[in-house]
Amino acid sequence: MLSREDFVAIAVRLFSVFLFLGVIKQVPGVVQFFATGDQGRAWAIFNALGLLSGALICVLLWFFPLSIARRLLPVMREPRTEPPMDASLALSVGLTLIGIWVLAYGVVDAIYWLTLLIRTRQVPAVYFEWSHDQVASVFATLAELVIGLWLVVGNAGIRRLIYRYRYGASLDAS
Repeated sequence: MLSREDFVAIAVRLFSVFLFLGVIKQVPGVVQFFATGDQGRAWAIFNALGLLSGALICVLLWFFPLSIARRLLPVMREPRTEPPMDASLALSVGLTLIGIWVLAYGVVDAIYWLTLLIRTRQVPAVYFEWSHDQVASVFATLAELVIGLWLVVGNAGIRRLIYRYRYGASLDAS
């Protein structure tokens, strides 16, 4: 059985991966700042230092998750009485939480793209053409939404959800 520190350590490592992916996404912007010449050099150095500090935080989170988990959790004065989760249930809960996280980002991005689409349709005098980067970002948002929904409800989750709303009970009760 996994202890509560183990669960938090897994979450710390997952956050490290998420943060690292965020750092990687910002690298092209910093490279573009350096390519603009002397005008953006100060901002480029500032952004590069931010990326380096983000990468350092990722390394610390990845290599020391148990130390961080012990510092984050309060000291328990008495042992817990509820039974601990088994590994399959912990995996299911973890995947669902990651799905909610991905879905939250997908919903925010979808609102942005829908707002842009509506605003460009409302003002016909303004010429607007979707760039390749924007089209790719729209498809990435759709992928975020699909992956997030899949992680949240999954195959068994969809079946339970249908039974719950159709019959008022879960599949396990029948």
